[in-house]
Amino acid sequence: MIGKRKQQSLLFDVGNVYDLELPPSSFYSQLATAAPGLFKDEDFAAFYSVERGRPSVPPSDLALMLVLKEHDQVSDEEAVARTTFDLRWAAVLRRHAGKPLCAKSTFQLFRSHLVIHDQIQIIFRKSIEEAKQSGLLQGALKAAIDTKPILGRGAVKDTYNLLGEAISLLARQLAKEQRQSENDYLQEAGLAFYTGSSLKGSADLDWSDEGARQTLLTQIVRDARALLQRAKGGSKEVRESAELLSSILLQDVEEHTESPEAPPTAHVKEGTAPGRIPSVTDPEQRHGHKSKNKLFTGNKASVVSDVDSQIILHAEVIAGDAPDNHNALQQIEAAEANTAMTIEESLGDCAYGDGRTRKEFEEAGRTLFAKVPKEHQRGDLFPKSRFTIDLENNTVTCPVGNVADKSQSGANAAKIFAFGRACNACPLRAQCTTNAQGRTVQVHPQERLLQEARAYQQTEEGRKRLRERVVIEHTLARLSHLGIGQARYFGRAKTQCQLLIACTVANLRRVWNWVADQQASDRVRAAA
Repeated sequence: MIGKRKQQSLLFDVGNVYDLELPPSSFYSQLATAAPGLFKDEDFAAFYSVERGRPSVPPSDLALMLVLKEHDQVSDEEAVARTTFDLRWAAVLRRHAGKPLCAKSTFQLFRSHLVIHDQIQIIFRKSIEEAKQSGLLQGALKAAIDTKPILGRGAVKDTYNLLGEAISLLARQLAKEQRQSENDYLQEAGLAFYTGSSLKGSADLDWSDEGARQTLLTQIVRDARALLQRAKGGSKEVRESAELLSSILLQDVEEHTESPEAPPTAHVKEGTAPGRIPSVTDPEQRHGHKSKNKLFTGNKASVVSDVDSQIILHAEVIAGDAPDNHNALQQIEAAEANTAMTIEESLGDCAYGDGRTRKEFEEAGRTLFAKVPKEHQRGDLFPKSRFTIDLENNTVTCPVGNVADKSQSGANAAKIFAFGRACNACPLRAQCTTNAQGRTVQVHPQERLLQEARAYQQTEEGRKRLRERVVIEHTLARLSHLGIGQARYFGRAKTQCQLLIACTVANLRRVWNWVADQQASDRVRAAA
């Protein structure tokens, strides 16, 4: 049964027993003031029975505890301790010190319900409502969007240890199904080699010997194949573990057969397979890059923020290897749904300036401002921008005036114009192409949109408009201070919970500081 927060203060709460005066500008003071109206027990009624059971810990208090935990960057155990001994937390929760709000398991169960039922949005949207009620968030909105890497929680392993951990995981699930210990099951299956904590650490091998490495990998692959045979027709957990092991084999290993009679030998694949799983403990992690030289393993936080108020309107966790512009339009639409307000225009960096994203926004009747990505240039040869592209007449004119008016279809509906023989006697050929067949120019299917964007970003107004997106950098910096650079949980769903609670803290802090500034300004004007 759902417990309800008592409206009347406790006789022995922290304010009555202890002479505690929180600094008005502190987050604890601000949250304590807003707490009675911020979260309602009824918001979380779906998690509880109406009539059965004992009254629970008030879910509104658990929601406040989540916010406090994220602000202070502490563990679940420490959070429970702070509800007991930290007078600042007691003031927010309107409780007397010395008694915990709840058991750790109760707190974790509440958070699990938020994750499983995707209800963490309830808490996040409260921060947006607070911004609207204060007057900070109003009118038609301008949204800036960008991403931030989140380092994964799972341990990243090389191919040998990755396969070893996946074999151990599958063996553990099979052993559980047969009510055996993992070690007993591995011994019985002839796989005792995988009972150690590190496969490479337990292997007596000269790792500089390529032949020895290949022999070991071949044996690991054979053991994995044998274990997969045992896993056929198992439980859901067994099937999921078997699928993970199969995926790792497919992404990291290739097998060759010298002759039909000889067994296949295994080799580690060259390069990194797209979508590669780098961790058994968190299979949803991916290898990603924020820039050419900034690589990471984990996920990305994709964040939409209002330009004027700097209030976060939407945030979601996407795969680490997903492009920054992944589902950009859908995220802007989600931001509108969260605020019940109109987003008049959207801003992004050059990652959002490609033709496909521009087309999606145009077809949806939305305005997108984003710098066009820098064009690819081969050495000192003339770039595409030196050619005049006439979309109305379907022609391309080169720097010396030669015109190509015929095209062939290229990839993704692009048009390829070839100058052919016109390049033979061209005095600028050496500066234009090294192709014996002459220069070609590829016209993008959304060339019109790209041309308009390039022209606009060269104007003073365009440069000013594009600079407005810098506020998203400030937003991401605030989230960094709240620990979003590192995941505290395994899996994207739990990391999404971490992200949205951090966004809630950032929004509330932004709103209450703005309100304090407005009140200070009003006092100054009144005194003048």
